[in-house]
Amino acid sequence: MPLRRAPTLNLPNQLTVMRLGLCGLLLISLSFTWPFAASAALLIFTLASLTDWLDGYLARRLHLVTDLGKLLDPLADKILITGTLVGLVERHVAPMWMVVIIIAREFLITGLRTIAAHKQKILAAERIGKHKTISQIVAILVSLGALSLAEFGMADSLLGRFLHAAERPLYWIALIVTIVSGGLYFWKNAAMLNESISDPPEPFAAPSPAPAPALASEPEPAPAASTTPAFKEWGGIVEALGQGAQIIILRKGGIAEGRAGFTARHPKFWLFPTRFHQEAERTKPALRRFFTAPSAGAKDFTLQYIAEVTDAVYLDAWEQVARLDDAHFWSEEILRERFGYADRPGMEAGLHLLVVRVSRINLPHRLAPAPDYEGCKSWIDVPLDWNLDIAAPVVRAEEFATRRSRVLAAVATVPASA
Repeated sequence: MPLRRAPTLNLPNQLTVMRLGLCGLLLISLSFTWPFAASAALLIFTLASLTDWLDGYLARRLHLVTDLGKLLDPLADKILITGTLVGLVERHVAPMWMVVIIIAREFLITGLRTIAAHKQKILAAERIGKHKTISQIVAILVSLGALSLAEFGMADSLLGRFLHAAERPLYWIALIVTIVSGGLYFWKNAAMLNESISDPPEPFAAPSPAPAPALASEPEPAPAASTTPAFKEWGGIVEALGQGAQIIILRKGGIAEGRAGFTARHPKFWLFPTRFHQEAERTKPALRRFFTAPSAGAKDFTLQYIAEVTDAVYLDAWEQVARLDDAHFWSEEILRERFGYADRPGMEAGLHLLVVRVSRINLPHRLAPAPDYEGCKSWIDVPLDWNLDIAAPVVRAEEFATRRSRVLAAVATVPASA
């Protein structure tokens, strides 16, 4: 079994866990009638809502998006919203039938995600889902605010009457946005749902008798191991790609590439981190945090990122490379050296640009060293099948599309097919 580091929570995940704790305090405040309980609930709910915004902002800004965060963040949101709404129903504030519909929507979406997970698909969150959450938060804040003013004897004040009058329309708005967001979610994934409905039931397989032992003179042939391509790159760059800090690869080609030089021969490949030839001092300082010092005696390679090429462009003008300065972590010095590198007759100045969308698998693979992995070459084959892994993109589709457009606009050329 491979040794694993003790799990730690990054800052966004710590904020999410804190929001779960605040949910407990909020339910306690709404369940009892001690003085100023509603005011305490208003304060706790406001703080929890702020952590919901802050953990997402920090995760995207600091490139700390993790699978654990993708699980805990929506879970904490659902517990916060549904728990508070149930507490407001108990206080005869929120309409019960509206709350039931809102909670039922969450159960239906969870069921749809379960079907997708069974098919090894990741359903991305929709933008209208954020609007749904915001509308529910606003309705809850108005209700808690009205209850808090009543505790201070200000229910008949101008603000108190305004909040009381706004409660029911805001719940209607939240209900409508909730229903529309759920309907759009099912509509966009209707093909997958129809496929699941039409799937035949899994046939019952009776246990087969144990095969007879093979004779010593007739050994059973070993099954052929499937292989997939991998792309060798500095470990620091691999981590930058794997954490979404970079979406491009710039490559000239190594000594072992042959007379034709480097070619983007695979549209999909593993990112294979190499320890040799890494020159951290010749990269931008911001990349230092992605370089990890190897532990004593460590020789295995860890593969956990899969890249898919969306665009392949050959940059034959240095101005094209210069315009990509804010899209990568290589220094100008090392790129100029690679741009003009020519170790064989006929090799021209230039660099290959690959725009890649990277996904992270749920369980990393550990590979032992092998002679086939050595040498100054870009492409190798590894005995792994990514069809057996569950992978999720490290950059959201909208953000990737924006960054990809900026890269292609910077090189000012029509991309070749990957």
